[in-house]
Amino acid sequence: MSPVRGCAPLTAQAYVMEQVAEYAVAVGGMRAIPYDSCIAYEEGQHCVIVAYPPEYDPALPTPPPAGACIAALNTAVERALAHSRCTSVTVLAPNRPAVAPLDAAVHTDAYAFLPLPLSAPDAKLRNMLRRASRECVIAREPMGEEHETLLQHFCRSHALEEGTSSIYANIGQYLASSPAAVLFTARAVDNARLLALAVGEYASLTTAFYMFAARAASCPPGVADALLLAVIREAEKLGHSQINLGLGINEGIRRFKQKWGHAHLLPYVETSWKRIPRRSGTTVRPDAAAFAAVPDSSPLSVYTARPWTDRLRRALFGDERPFDCVQVEVTSLCPGQCSYCPHTTRRDVWKNRHMAEETFAALHPIVRRARRVHLQGWGEPLLNPCFFSFASAARLAGCAVSTTTCGLHVTANTARKLVDCGLDIVAFSLTGVDEAGNAFRKGIPLSAVTAGIAALQEARRQAKSPVPHIHLAYLLLVSQVEAVIGLPALMARLNVSTAIVSTLDYMAAPELQDEAFAPGDRRIGAALDVLRRAAAQAEAEGRHIHYGLPGTTPRRECAEHIQSCLYVDAEGECSPCVYCNPPFVQQDEGRRVFGTVRHTAPLKIWDSLEFCRFRTAQASERPDEICLACPKRFERLV
Repeated sequence: MSPVRGCAPLTAQAYVMEQVAEYAVAVGGMRAIPYDSCIAYEEGQHCVIVAYPPEYDPALPTPPPAGACIAALNTAVERALAHSRCTSVTVLAPNRPAVAPLDAAVHTDAYAFLPLPLSAPDAKLRNMLRRASRECVIAREPMGEEHETLLQHFCRSHALEEGTSSIYANIGQYLASSPAAVLFTARAVDNARLLALAVGEYASLTTAFYMFAARAASCPPGVADALLLAVIREAEKLGHSQINLGLGINEGIRRFKQKWGHAHLLPYVETSWKRIPRRSGTTVRPDAAAFAAVPDSSPLSVYTARPWTDRLRRALFGDERPFDCVQVEVTSLCPGQCSYCPHTTRRDVWKNRHMAEETFAALHPIVRRARRVHLQGWGEPLLNPCFFSFASAARLAGCAVSTTTCGLHVTANTARKLVDCGLDIVAFSLTGVDEAGNAFRKGIPLSAVTAGIAALQEARRQAKSPVPHIHLAYLLLVSQVEAVIGLPALMARLNVSTAIVSTLDYMAAPELQDEAFAPGDRRIGAALDVLRRAAAQAEAEGRHIHYGLPGTTPRRECAEHIQSCLYVDAEGECSPCVYCNPPFVQQDEGRRVFGTVRHTAPLKIWDSLEFCRFRTAQASERPDEICLACPKRFERLV
């Protein structure tokens, strides 16, 4: 059976993109089901109901009363729910549906519509279009390999997550399945190089749609405007009365659309909840009232997979994630006895604890807004039985996920789990390239580390997976500087492409001062020479060594990037970085904690006056005293 069977009448009346069944099925991989004025898309236990009844169409010359519109919406949603057995529901509508429970998740935006024919553009936009006409030629083309390549480069340059990239990968399938979809291209006047592309959809009788757009990194200004104008002119030629430009998403996207003139805004309310059937004996009542929203048994159920509508929104318009990284200490337990670590030197006041599921669940609001979650703090992360659950949850939230391990517990079984749970980087800690050099890491022989790396390499090979990427996290101690020259050979032997070389930043004991590089240290020159030679050798072999050493003057942005990163310890306490909160039983004068997610929402902690003041001071010439002499403030990365 066709996945869009019976949807043609709804598509003909469509005025929002999601009502075009061929488009939604192609990019979302779901089955379309028409219900009167609604269309639903189902995939497994997830159902997306698009409830935009005709009463809300901006093209109507005389809109019905608001009460009639809302009644039509609620009736449409209830009818669709009555026929669905899905336990996860998302409704896209101009209003929140009455059937949604009070604790449903809600995201709001607005579609922008332009009436057609288009009004004359203003002087600034005309200048942009004239400039673009000198740079490019607009044409209609069939989808081909060159267009696929541009889309792939666009995804990589925007660091799109796998699910979002897969939507872009399905644009060709969408164009093939929708006879009314048109691919417009912009090619350079001088050499016909593909600069950008856009897709217009014309299946509706009244509304055209500006669907997709992508451009090369070197695309000149104004080309995107020229492509949109081509989409609009085609709609005018076909007799459409309006064009839907899509959602606002962010201020930049909204400005791009606003310069085309006064647009009518139609509310977009995305409401999501979960439900289970209430049973009477063995019979499941089929009506919408037979379901109620309930939480899953695990606290981590808050990390549900984002629906394809959300993935598509982020694919088209970008993902507003202000946090570059949230570093999460999943445990402070460690099997090692490294001589430079406070776990060893201050074991008498060390707190051994795992992060609980409830604590990681409380991080959900800030994880959703982070590009990366790094699961590692002052302990060995793989010792926490919840590690893989945390990693999977963060992936569901759309984050890249990485970890750093001592390698001692990376068995064949653990390696398979590291591949399966979606991590993109696993770093293995070292202090040397042989057993003698790694002796600072007592209890963790180099042979165990290399065995763990080999196990992960084999797990990747069996899964035919390029990830997780394997890195070496190499701690450079002053007494081991010359040994770094052997790092490229070790990388080659282990088939590892990247090594990150750092220096000793936290003084766990006074006697370790001689193993650390201080700002202005006369020994830095010799270390820099060795690192440059090692990096050059690795580069010649197609591998990469990145390193950092303290400079002589402080930087306003420290290497921990506390303006966009956050550290959360195993008990949920939030600090600017890992060095501000070692897990000691007693209070430490260098400790900086601004709240715990067990009592306060993480975003409120981040926005608190005290935390804002700390970050503002750090970016000035008068940072908090804990930051004044910190090597991370002086570090220069290469």
